[in-house]
Parts: sequence; structure tokens; C-alpha cells
Amino acid sequence: MKNKILLLSILLLAYSQAFCAKPKEPEWLHNYRTVYPDSEYIVQRGRADTEETAKTEALAQIARYFKTSVNARLKTSVQSVTTTGTVDESTFVVNDVDVISQVDLFAVEYTDPYYVKKEKKWYCAAFINREKAWIQYRPAVEGARSDFYAMKKNAEREADPFSKAAAYGAALRSGKKFLEKLEYARILNAQKEAEYAPDRESVNEVPSRISAEKAKCSLYLNVKGDYGNIISSALTKMFSESGLSTAKSAGAANYNADVVVENNVLGEDPISVYPSLEMKITTKDGKTVYSHQTKVSAKTVAYTLENAQKKSYPLLAELASKAVLQELSELFGN
Repeated sequence: MKNKILLLSILLLAYSQAFCAKPKEPEWLHNYRTVYPDSEYIVQRGRADTEETAKTEALAQIARYFKTSVNARLKTSVQSVTTTGTVDESTFVVNDVDVISQVDLFAVEYTDPYYVKKEKKWYCAAFINREKAWIQYRPAVEGARSDFYAMKKNAEREADPFSKAAAYGAALRSGKKFLEKLEYARILNAQKEAEYAPDRESVNEVPSRISAEKAKCSLYLNVKGDYGNIISSALTKMFSESGLSTAKSAGAANYNADVVVENNVLGEDPISVYPSLEMKITTKDGKTVYSHQTKVSAKTVAYTLENAQKKSYPLLAELASKAVLQELSELFGN
């Protein structure tokens, strides 16, 4: 009987000790970067009042890691051919990149949350296995790569210089998206991303090709309905800023830039005008490669058409110049 009581006491003591024993802290709690080494994982730890918010904080920390790990601006050195035939080398911004806004985080795994009693806080580690993440993300990189090369091939097939520059502009826009994918890939798996170095070079070559094709374009500007060369002067300056030259005669140009200005007069004594402008850039065989329309929405009131033109044409010239310059910049990939 005594033996039975002794045995029961021992069992009760062992049970109570096991029940009351403090759970062993997981190794990742204090050494999460050792448990999940950087060579294989992206890992961050969250700390909060509840299990769920600890997981959320760990995920937020990973998001912050991506944001701070990406260069805010992707820059590349390019060679641009000038109209004089010389070569200028300069640095240009490919794009402002915010990776988290571009790509949702994926392939994220979590440890079981752990409660630290003395702190009254929950801890959780969120981690991404680089190899697994790359397997999931690679199709997105390959898709962007294929899109870029398809656009580049389209540009290479184009014969007309203006259209070729525009096609290369489309390729550059596609190339920027490809580079954004590569920046995300670089964080996930730098070794795999490095294999795309030749593709980065292909994207970086495009701006110089755009400049070379633009240098072949010479426009003859013909403005109908101008007053005091207000429109002509502004557009000539704008074309120069866009990298397109203007010729003094139609024979010396390979494109016609025909502009028609309308006054759109309403009423009399006084009159109200809402001037507008229509532009077409065409090849010598009449193919339109670019068109634009601008209209002044603000009313200009005067007692003579001449005074109305003096007042309103500078505004029309400013609006048209800004709009066309912006459109051409976007057309050529900027």
C-alpha cells in the first residue's frame, strides 16, 4: 500500500512539474536570422499585443525591407546621338520604382506565434524562401522580358525614322516595366536576377536608338492662320526642345508639320474668340505619323479680331507647346 501511495505521489509530482513547466522558447525568437539565413531566406520578426497583429507586423516589416532595399531610382548611362553627329553620354532616370505598389508580396510563410509572458507580447517571424519565391515569380519576369523584345523587334522592322523612334519609345516603356520586375527579382534571388544582365543592356541601348532616329527627322512647319508668327515661333522652339529639327523649306525636310489655327468667333461688337489649333505631321507620301488638337476654353473678348488674336494667341501657343511636348516625350518613351 505504501508503495502504491509513493508511486502515486511521484506521478502527481511529475505531472504537476510537466504541467507547470515553462514552454521552451523557440530558437527563432532571439536568433531568427540564424535560423533563417539571408542566403536562403528573407525574414523579419513582428512583436505585438495579439497573435494576429504580431503576424501582421512581421509581414509589414518584410514590406519595409523591400522598400528600403530597392533603389528609389533606376539609372543607366546611355549614349545619345546629337543632330550634329556627336555622341553625348549622360545619365537618365528609367523610372521611379516603388516595388510594393507594383507587386504584391507572395510566398510568405510564418512561424507559430510565441507569447513572452514577462513582456506580455506575442512574437512571430515571417519569412520567404528565396528559391521557392523565384520559382513563383520567374514567369512574371519572363513575360515582361518577352513583351520588351517583341516591342523592340517591331521597332527594328519599321523603316520610317519618326515611326521607328516612336516604336522604340513603346519598347522603352515596355523595357522599364521589365526592369521593375528585375528589381523585385534582385531582392528575391540576386543570383538568378544576374542572369538577365544582357537583357538589361538591351533595354539601356534603346534611348540611343531613339535619339538616332529622331536625328534623322527634319520638319517643315507650315502654319495657316497665325498672327505675328506667335504660333510658329512657339512651335519651332518646342520641336527643338523635343529633339526634332525644323527646316526652312519643304524641300529640305522629310516631314511636313501642317498647322491650322481657327479663331472660332462668336458675337459682334464685341466679339468673343476661342482659338484652336490642329496639327498633323506627315511623311512626304502623305502618311500621318502624329496629330494633335488644342482649343482655348477661356473666352477672349475684343472689339476687333486683331486685338482678340493679340490677346489669345500667346495662350494658345503656350497650351499647344506644352501639350505637344508632353505627348512627344511620352511617344518617344519618356
